[in-house]
Amino acid sequence: MTSTQFIAKEGYRGVVVLFICVLVCWWLGWEFLGFLAFVCLVLWFYAFRNPERLPEDRLNSIVLAPIDGKITQITSLEGSVCLCIKVGWFDVGVLRAPVDSLSYQITKRNGLFLHFAQEGLKNRLNTKIVFSSDEQNLFDMELFPEFFTSARLYAKKDFIANERMGFMKLGSVCVKFPANFLDLKVNVGDTIKGGETLIGYIK
Repeated sequence: MTSTQFIAKEGYRGVVVLFICVLVCWWLGWEFLGFLAFVCLVLWFYAFRNPERLPEDRLNSIVLAPIDGKITQITSLEGSVCLCIKVGWFDVGVLRAPVDSLSYQITKRNGLFLHFAQEGLKNRLNTKIVFSSDEQNLFDMELFPEFFTSARLYAKKDFIANERMGFMKLGSVCVKFPANFLDLKVNVGDTIKGGETLIGYIK
């Protein structure tokens, strides 16, 4: 599981491949290609960085952002509030628990990783990973990766708030809470940071 490494372990393979490309290019005297490979290596390190995060409010009962990204949609229906977060290439891809979860279930629908396609098509054909909390049905979280196959949730007995619980790069994360559980403090268009940004207060 990801702990405090400089980059998330999901980025290790890319680091090794790009580092070998840099060495081969420089060894063969391909200076320009070597420079491009080195730039790609630096960008890869940045894209898969694994920072420590502390919540903005540490004194109250709070709900934290599960991942870096931009809130694209907030919907209320059937007694629930659902937030959809778009995760970009340079957003930190480490997933963090928004609240404590003592028991849960994980399901996965295998599929494609379409990025440049209509939303309806992506929803039907893309891979989908669902986290459902069993503890008083506190929250459900759905992952819709659109490019990298490294998207996953870690197998662990339970999670505490702000603990690393998975990884997803490029795609969308939708997290749903009971409406009577959460006093929401964010809006559509807000840029958030996983494990740091306050989503709302627990009622």
